[in-house]
Amino acid sequence: MSRHWHEQFSAPAQGHDVDLLARETAAQCYGAMEAELARARRRFDATFHHAPVGMAHVGLDGSFLLVNPRFCAISGYDADTLIRTGFQQITHPDDLRADEALLTRLNAGELPRYSMEKRYIRADGAIIWVNLTVAMARDEAGEPDFYVAVIEDLSELRQASFEAIHDPLTGLLNRRGFASRARDRIGDTGASLPQCSLVFLDLDGFKQLNDREGHGAGDACLVEVARLLRAPSGESDLIARLGGDEFVLLMLDEDADGALHRAQRLCTALAGCGRGITGSIGLAVAEAGESGLDSLIARADTAMLTAKRAGKNQVRVAVSAPA
Repeated sequence: MSRHWHEQFSAPAQGHDVDLLARETAAQCYGAMEAELARARRRFDATFHHAPVGMAHVGLDGSFLLVNPRFCAISGYDADTLIRTGFQQITHPDDLRADEALLTRLNAGELPRYSMEKRYIRADGAIIWVNLTVAMARDEAGEPDFYVAVIEDLSELRQASFEAIHDPLTGLLNRRGFASRARDRIGDTGASLPQCSLVFLDLDGFKQLNDREGHGAGDACLVEVARLLRAPSGESDLIARLGGDEFVLLMLDEDADGALHRAQRLCTALAGCGRGITGSIGLAVAEAGESGLDSLIARADTAMLTAKRAGKNQVRVAVSAPA
C-alpha cells in the first residue's frame, strides 16, 4: 500500500483512539472523585455518629436539622423528637436570652463562634448543664446557611465540683465551700468586713442521741437542723456544716437586732425538735474596721462556748473584737 493510502486509513483510527483514551481517563477521574467523596462521607458519618460529644446541625430558626446519638443521650430525646422541635424548647428559660443574644452577634459576623455554659431540660424533666459551642456554616454566596453545634455534658464535672464544697449528708456547704463562698461575698481576708453577722451553732445532746438511738437517728437530726437553718434564710445567707454537729450561718442582709432575733428563733426551734437536742449559739456582729472572716468566726465560736458553759440552750452575743 502506498504511503498516501496508509495515511488516509490510519488518521481516523488515531483520532478515535485519542477520543476513547480521553473518555476512559475522564471516567477514571470521575470514579476516583466518587470514591474520594464516598470516603469523605464515611469519615464524616463515623465522626458524627460516634463522636464522644453531642453534635447537631441547627437551622437559622433554631430547629434541629441533624443530631447525633450522643446528643440524643445527653438530652434524653430521640432524634425524631429533636428534629420536630428546636433548641429553644429544650433550653432552660433562664439561659435562652443569653444564647439568642450570642446567636445574633454570630449572625452579624461579630463572632466567628461562641461558647457558653447553659442548661437543658431533659425529656425526663431533669435539668443538666452543658458546654455549648456554636459556629456558622455559610453557603456558596457567603450567606448564613445553618449552625454547627457541639454539646459537652458537664453533669459529672458539675457534680464533682458540687461534692467538693458541700456536705454529702445535709447538702449544706462544707468548711472549704463556706470559706470560698464567703470570700466571694465579703472580699479578701484583709479587707474590712461589710455589715454582716455570723451565728455559730453547736448542738447540745448530740453525742447522747447517737449513743442512745444510733447513727441513723443522729444523721436524721443533722438533716433536720439543716432544714431549720435554711427555713428563714435570705438570698445572701451562707449556711455550712463545719463538721460533726457544728454549723455556721453568715447573714449579710440583717442588722444586729435582726440577726439576734433569728438566732433566738433558731434556738427555740431546736429545743422544739425533741430527742433531747438543743443548741448553744454564739452570735458575732461585724464591727467597724474589723477585718477578716476569721476574726468574726473566732468571736462567734467563743460566744458559743460561753453559752455552753452557762447551761446550754441559749444565745450569747460575742464581745467586741480587740482593738
